[in-house]
Amino acid sequence: MQQTGRCLERHILFNCPCEPIKIIIFLLWHSSYNLHNPCSYSSYNSQSPEGRKGKMEEQVEMVGKAFVDHYYHLFDNDRPSLALLYQPTSMLTFEGQKIQGTDNIIAKLVQLPFQQCHHVISTIDSQLSSFAGGILVFVSGTLQLQGEDHPLRFSQMFHLIPTVEGSFFVLNDIFRLNYG
Repeated sequence: MQQTGRCLERHILFNCPCEPIKIIIFLLWHSSYNLHNPCSYSSYNSQSPEGRKGKMEEQVEMVGKAFVDHYYHLFDNDRPSLALLYQPTSMLTFEGQKIQGTDNIIAKLVQLPFQQCHHVISTIDSQLSSFAGGILVFVSGTLQLQGEDHPLRFSQMFHLIPTVEGSFFVLNDIFRLNYG
């Protein structure tokens, strides 16, 4: 796939600017199952219930991984661009502090006491939420701060909600450092 295709796919799914990325996002509507309209493709209807469930779970995992790769790439390299992933109704809970709205969330993230960092992801777990087409994504990993010898362990949960344009935004985001 050409680079322009990857940029277009990422733009559609995550409402983001088109800078180079390392991942290939599999568009939901290019497959036999569509989370937004599960009856839209005849090949979907011809699959067994087990086949449909497996295909849906695979796509949810792919969207979760693509989102995580994209989110932490932006966080580590261009934190203000994360604003495109949130909406005014979005809520971030950061170490117990609740912050609502795109502007407030981005203000918190860009004012963290470090500018340079690198996330290393250990696990990504994704599942459908009860919100039609929504996806819950749980991430664990380490955060290496510039000038620090030891990485910090963290966990983060995202609730992705589909938009009418066919992309996703972050409705809920919960972040915690893991001590001990």
